[in-house]
Amino acid sequence: MIHGRDNESTALGARAAAACRGETGCVVLTAPPGYGKSVLLDALLRAPACRDMTVLRAHCGEAAGGAGAYAGLRSLFAPAGAPAPDRLEPEPGEDSPAMFLPGPGDAQRFTLTSAYPVFRRLLGHVLRITADRPLLLVLDDAHHCDEHSLRWLEFLLRRAAGQPLLVVLGRSSGADPRAPRAWADLLAHPAVSVLPLGPLGTDAVGGLAEEVFGTPAHPRLAERVAAVTGGNPRTAVRLLRELRRRGAAPDEAGAQQAWELGGGMAARSVRRVVDRESAVVRCVATAIALLGSTQSPESVAVLAQVDRAQAEEAIAVLRHAGALTPDGTALVHEAVRSALLEPLGTARTADLHARAALLLSDAGRPVEEVARHLMRMPRAREPWMTAVLRDAAARAEQRGAFVEAAGCLRRVLEAEPDDIEARLRLALAVAPDDPLSAVPLFRAALAGTADTRARAAIAVQYAMACLSVPLPAACRAEILGALETAWDVLASGPERAPQLRDQVATVLLLMGRRGTGVAAREHRGTVTASYRLRTDRQQTEALAALRTALAGHSREAAVEGARRALATPSLQQPPWLLFTAAATLGLADETTEAHTALDTMLRREGDEPTAWVRVLAGSLRSHLLHRDGAVLDAAAEARSTIAAAGRTNCEARLVTARAVLASVLVDRGEPQQAERLLDRIGRSEPSGSALAYLLYLHTHARTRWANGNPRQALRLLRECGAVQETAGVLSPVLTSWWVDTCLILATIRPAEGRELAEQGAERARRWGTPRALGLAALAAGVLTPGRAGLDLLAESAHQLSRSPAVAAYARAEYALGRALLLHGDEAGARERLRKAAGIAGGCGALALAESARSLLVSAGGRMGHAADAPTGGLLTTTELKVAGLAVSGASNRQIAQRLFVTVRTVESHLTNVYRKLGVRRRDQLTDALRAVHGRSWPLPGWSVLEGA
Repeated sequence: MIHGRDNESTALGARAAAACRGETGCVVLTAPPGYGKSVLLDALLRAPACRDMTVLRAHCGEAAGGAGAYAGLRSLFAPAGAPAPDRLEPEPGEDSPAMFLPGPGDAQRFTLTSAYPVFRRLLGHVLRITADRPLLLVLDDAHHCDEHSLRWLEFLLRRAAGQPLLVVLGRSSGADPRAPRAWADLLAHPAVSVLPLGPLGTDAVGGLAEEVFGTPAHPRLAERVAAVTGGNPRTAVRLLRELRRRGAAPDEAGAQQAWELGGGMAARSVRRVVDRESAVVRCVATAIALLGSTQSPESVAVLAQVDRAQAEEAIAVLRHAGALTPDGTALVHEAVRSALLEPLGTARTADLHARAALLLSDAGRPVEEVARHLMRMPRAREPWMTAVLRDAAARAEQRGAFVEAAGCLRRVLEAEPDDIEARLRLALAVAPDDPLSAVPLFRAALAGTADTRARAAIAVQYAMACLSVPLPAACRAEILGALETAWDVLASGPERAPQLRDQVATVLLLMGRRGTGVAAREHRGTVTASYRLRTDRQQTEALAALRTALAGHSREAAVEGARRALATPSLQQPPWLLFTAAATLGLADETTEAHTALDTMLRREGDEPTAWVRVLAGSLRSHLLHRDGAVLDAAAEARSTIAAAGRTNCEARLVTARAVLASVLVDRGEPQQAERLLDRIGRSEPSGSALAYLLYLHTHARTRWANGNPRQALRLLRECGAVQETAGVLSPVLTSWWVDTCLILATIRPAEGRELAEQGAERARRWGTPRALGLAALAAGVLTPGRAGLDLLAESAHQLSRSPAVAAYARAEYALGRALLLHGDEAGARERLRKAAGIAGGCGALALAESARSLLVSAGGRMGHAADAPTGGLLTTTELKVAGLAVSGASNRQIAQRLFVTVRTVESHLTNVYRKLGVRRRDQLTDALRAVHGRSWPLPGWSVLEGA
């Protein structure tokens, strides 16, 4: 069976059929060795069109080509020995070619005068054959053919026009013809057409693999084999058979084995070929190995110090040898590059890389290409090299390729260790992948800078890049020292920088410190170089918006600032900018936009976000999901985040995720497990973000309260409030510590909570979201007796029903139902408690749902089918939550919000699944699903993957 040659087989069959109709023609089948010319010719002879033809076929090998004049024609018309099965031997006699063709060893030079009698007699012989039946002449390896035979074929095509005749010549495109001038004249004839054989594609190689292994092969295996063999059928079959011999399976693991084994085979084969070739080919091979892919023949020629024609000829030799891809633009495998460069030695290779870099730089090639050669040198030797590396790092930063930028900047620092700007850029490039490794770089940049403004700018980047990283006390102290020193200095005088001062204020809030107003003090660090201060507008907008939100000043200003920061996304921006904007939007209850910002944060890092970025985004997403009442989704996201961090062995990053998971356990009625989970965090204040510590304190207080220790819970809640106040975080919705404090005090000492409730109400009115206003009314309502308290609780339920805070809405309905029951309104209490149970059960807050059901029963009610959350094993968790909201009277906004976050969560998880399976194209997945299920399926989450 021939794989991947359907078009060529059809074309040859059509030419044979045309010859049977009286159309004289000649086809030259060209391909590198191993591409299957002979196999295709065999298939032609089996074609239906050839069954009624007289077939003369011969192989013109090197020995036959050296046997003198007419060697090719003798192999066709007067072969020695027995005739081949597919040859019709003419009757012996004086008209037999064996009688008039010169014998072997005749080395006469071609002249038309001496050859004409032989040409005429052989033409007559052919015409007698075609008068009886159509004739097919097939000569394989015709590049070895002698001049006399080729000239006669041209003579035949001119004299036999209109005869049922087809000539098929197989010629290797990787070999020099024995008679180039005769070939040129033959190819110029109008009846001659050239049919080139290209490399096999992935599908054809997959067919070969199935033939070798006896079972369908994984698409990745076919893809890898096609790439490493350059689509050469003979090499592909040899590789596949070797894989089978070694016990490999035609699966994804076998694909990796094929890539490694095929690379080694290609390297050895290319090395043997290059060693046999001329010095020109060896120089060109070295130049291609150095320059890499997509280089012009001119660049290769200059580096190899040959002319362009020589370079193109050498490239053709290397392509036919399997060193290059079929288009000749790239090496098939890195092993081939290593094999070509290995004989040079380290010093010679470095010199050639320097020469290649200079060549490409002079040719105006992109700095990334020039830098690629500089990176392969032991060091940058000259100033222009470090300049190129800086430019290449800047381009990489613009693309978000921080790893590539880091490599260039390390080389810059090796040459210029006192460059503070390069050190800071290196720290920012390293931070997205490994913030802990960036810490010493930030410290060195900070220590090497004396200017107050520059130190403050570095400290801002330092703190935000390491937002969730456990920093040692010394590191926190130097960050805080730089920020606090700059606080007053940046307010007035020549150092005045209001935008930078806003950033300093925000970072101080995040680290749990207000601006202290300390006097500016001299920094005694070693000043090695100046640092040019750069104020990024988007970073300024994002930090200013978060500061406004944390301070609880103006929701509108915070949202507008966050949106401006996200308006023109750039891959050059650090991941924490999107995190900051998402946190601001989450506090403002613009949850949809917050989740979108987190999606962008993950996608901007490429197909596979770094573990740190996943932990940072996942921690915030799980918190947003939980505060909106998506309890089960929050738990799933928190567990995914913990798993992502587990691969980095950095437990200290998980304060937020573990706190969210503990809160979920409390909501689910499992406070003892929540307590054990919090014990893994530890009691000491985390050394990262103060916001994570606040969340930890609040969750710990809820856990103690749920475990029956309200006084311990009260102490932790007050500590949480004190930390917020100390840091200047006056937002009423960052944590609801003040609401929980009022709920506890309402049962033991109501009078103590009224001042706190009033303070919370004032801050809630300033912030103005329905969540904040609803929480304020809840805190005041549980402390206020009589009808006034009932009115406040009713207002709380109304406000929270307009917010995304589903669980808080359920809590307000529960508090109102309980108060109505105590007030004697059992009918009203039953209505509210039934609604609270349905909402809480629908969002996964089982403890609250059970409390509401118990109180409902004591009020003489029961959960009816109309009000209860749907049950039964046929509904999914998501359907239960959404349906529970719908039947419990939730607003359309809340239902839509829940659907949005659920879909986002599902898409996020499925995207990770697709990546782990190695799926990169839609057709890969649809084909696999169709193979298993017989039809295609919708692909949820694919839009997220395609946007990556």
